Amino acid sequence: MLNLVLIGSGWHPPLFRAEVSALAGPIEALHPRAVFLTNDDAALHRLSGAALVDDALSRTARLWDPSGLSVAELVGHIAQWASTSLPEGSFAVRARKLGRGIEGLSRSLIENEAGALLSSDANPVDLEGPTHEVVVVLAGPEDGSTHWDDAVQTSPVVVWGVRNGTAGGGGYSGRSPTERPFFKPITLDPRLARLMVSLSHRPGYSPTAVVDPFCGTGGIAIEAASLGIEVLASDLDEEMVGGTRTNLGWSGGQGSYVVEQCAADRIHELWGERPGCSFVFDPPYGRNAWTSDDGLEVLLGALSSARRMNPEGSVCTMLPTSPDVLGGPVSGQQIVMGRTWDEIRGLVREIGWEVTLSSPVRVHRSLSRLVVVCHPAD
Repeated sequence: MLNLVLIGSGWHPPLFRAEVSALAGPIEALHPRAVFLTNDDAALHRLSGAALVDDALSRTARLWDPSGLSVAELVGHIAQWASTSLPEGSFAVRARKLGRGIEGLSRSLIENEAGALLSSDANPVDLEGPTHEVVVVLAGPEDGSTHWDDAVQTSPVVVWGVRNGTAGGGGYSGRSPTERPFFKPITLDPRLARLMVSLSHRPGYSPTAVVDPFCGTGGIAIEAASLGIEVLASDLDEEMVGGTRTNLGWSGGQGSYVVEQCAADRIHELWGERPGCSFVFDPPYGRNAWTSDDGLEVLLGALSSARRMNPEGSVCTMLPTSPDVLGGPVSGQQIVMGRTWDEIRGLVREIGWEVTLSSPVRVHRSLSRLVVVCHPAD
C-alpha cells in the first residue's frame, strides 16, 4: 500500500477532490487543494492520467496550525523526518504555497536552510538534477475561486514529502484542439474532457471502454484513447464521424477505437450489451442553452440507451445551467436545460440512473455547465 498527498489545481478544487475520489477511493482533505490517501499501485497508475492533480508526494509528514512557527523550527521538523524518510541520493528542497501561504514562512529561506541542514555524504544537494525532490507545501487560506467550494479548512497546514512523479506530476497539459487536423470552435476543452473520463470511474469500477454517443470532433475519445481505454464513439453527423476518426488517428493514443454514425438513443443497437463500459459525453444543446429544454429529449434518449448497454456502468456528462450557480451550492430549483434541477434528476432517476455529483464549471463569462456524474440507481 502507498500513502500519498496529492496537490490539486487551483482552477477547480471541488472537482480535483472528486476526481481523486473517483480514481483512487476515500480521501482525507487536508486543504481544499491537498488530500491524503492510502492506496495501491493500480490507483497510482490511474492517478497518473488525472486532469487536476498538480503534484504528488510520498513519505509524507504534516504539521497542523503552524502559526507563529519560525523557519528554523519548521526546518528542524523536516530534518527529523528526513533522518528516517529521505532515501539516499542527491536532493533539492522545493517550497510552494497554496492559497495565500503561511505568514512568516518564507519559501526561499525554507529551501536554503533545509537544504543546508539535510545535506550529507549520503544526501548531497543538487539543485539542477536531483535524484529526489523534497517538496514543502505551505497551505494557507484560499485566495478565492471562480467556483464555489464547500470545503471547510479549520487551520493552515504544512505538508512535506518526496515528490512522486508517477501520480499526476506537473499537472495536465493536453495539446491544443487547434493542432488537430479536424477542428471546430465547439470543441471541448481537453482538460475538461480528461476530467470527465476520470469521473466515469468509481471505487471498484474502472471502465474498460468509454462510450461517447455525441463524439463531435473527438475530444473525449482522444483523452480516453490516450489513457489506453477502448473507445466506442458515434455521432449523428457524418462529418463529425469522419473528423473524429481523423483526429483519433492523428492523436496516437494507445486505446483501440471504433467510430460510427448513429443516433444517441440507438447506441445499444449499434454496440450491443457492453459490461464494463462507462458513458462520457457532452450532448448538444438548444439555441437558448440553459433556458431551453430543446436538447432534453435527446439527453434522456442517450441515457436510456446507455442503460440498456450497461446498467452497471457510470455516466459523466455536462449540462447547461445559469452562471449564478457558480456562487453557491446547486439547489433543486436551479434551472438546468430549461427545467428545475429537481425535475431533471427525477427524469434521470426514472431511467435508472442516480445523480451522485453535480458541480458547476465556468465556460466563459456568461456561460456555465454542470458537470454531472450518474451511477446505477438500483
